[in-house]
Amino acid sequence: MKLWAAIVTGLGELLAHKLRSFLTMLGVIFGIASVISMVSIGAGARQEALEQIKLMGINVIQVNRRSLTGDLAIEAQRASPQGVTYGDAEAIRELYSEAERVVPVCRVFGEVRRGGLAVPAKVSGTTPDYRAVSRIEVASGRFLDGSDVARRANVCVIGADVKRTAFLTEDPVGQRLRIGSQEFQVVGVMAERAVRSGRSVFALPDINEDIYIPISVAMDNFQIHVEQAIPVDVPGLLRLFTKLFAKPPLQERPVTRIIVQTKDESQTWEAARVAERILQSRHQRIPDFEIMIPAELLRQSQQTQRIFNIVMGAIASISLVVGGIGIMNIMLATVTQRAREIGTRRCIGASQSDIARQFLLEALVITSIGGLLGIILGVEMARLISDYAGWRTIVSGQAVALSLLVAMVTGVVFGLYPAVRAASIQPMEALRAE
Repeated sequence: MKLWAAIVTGLGELLAHKLRSFLTMLGVIFGIASVISMVSIGAGARQEALEQIKLMGINVIQVNRRSLTGDLAIEAQRASPQGVTYGDAEAIRELYSEAERVVPVCRVFGEVRRGGLAVPAKVSGTTPDYRAVSRIEVASGRFLDGSDVARRANVCVIGADVKRTAFLTEDPVGQRLRIGSQEFQVVGVMAERAVRSGRSVFALPDINEDIYIPISVAMDNFQIHVEQAIPVDVPGLLRLFTKLFAKPPLQERPVTRIIVQTKDESQTWEAARVAERILQSRHQRIPDFEIMIPAELLRQSQQTQRIFNIVMGAIASISLVVGGIGIMNIMLATVTQRAREIGTRRCIGASQSDIARQFLLEALVITSIGGLLGIILGVEMARLISDYAGWRTIVSGQAVALSLLVAMVTGVVFGLYPAVRAASIQPMEALRAE
């Protein structure tokens, strides 16, 4: 009963000085709102990163072509003129026994049309294992198989956006598309994959606009999309002519990237080191490739997120400290203003602990209400960040509970001294104060 009476008294004091009470709460409100926003942004970023890694594969590495300029480009044309090649993929497959799958992928030039309609699409040649390493789901039909590659079949698998643009509501399986100068039969349609445009660990490819054809067909019949810089000189132009119009052996034909999937996620670092040694040896140590490890990108993202959390936590802490100092100042002023009340209560039997508890509870009520208002503001800020900045935010019950606990601790810490100060006033001195 004493506790409830003290809380009611504290609420009455707040309502008696509404503007002062609200201004006192502002520091706590903004501090708690900052905590909610920080935690929700961090939780959203972690969830998005995990989803991206799940889509990309935590047990894969990617070997990508790397563009070179200047002297390095000239040296690369001498030592490794094709850059990353199909032979590199075969070498990794043969020399690294722990690789479960090694999948070469090559982007090709080729306008996509159906009838007279141009279809925006990205055409890639690959192998049947691409479906497993990229976690592609097939909505209808099938994906490429080994016989398609072996017999160089003009078949393709299209993305959801390509289906909508080229076929509208028709079933595309069994129908034909023109890629470049050749007709391809559609054998499958990939399931649509949602692509977020917000904050990302790395840019996930939009597979909805992809078309996949057998890599043997891509290498035989299309120009490979490469970004290797070629020096403008006569030998360089001759090499360019050779690259465009002559067909080098399959092992020397360029690919856009190589995906290596290991049997276990703990082997990704070893796979990266092995692939790097193999490619350095084959490319005569020309740095015309780069190895990307999604798991490492996740680790770097989490490290960056921790730094972000520390900065945001410092800002929130400063706001709470400022708010706590404001509460202490107001409570000290309240002790002086209510000296006669303190003296009267002491004279009719209130103990020092009763007085201290009364003022401590008043400070706790102020910060608790400020904390609740801060939680509402923080949740709304998280929603606005998600709507207008495109960042995913997740407000969890743990974040709300933590924020309210922080607000209450702030009230106890900064209300303790005014409470002790009020309890130490002698009754007769308090009665003579007015």
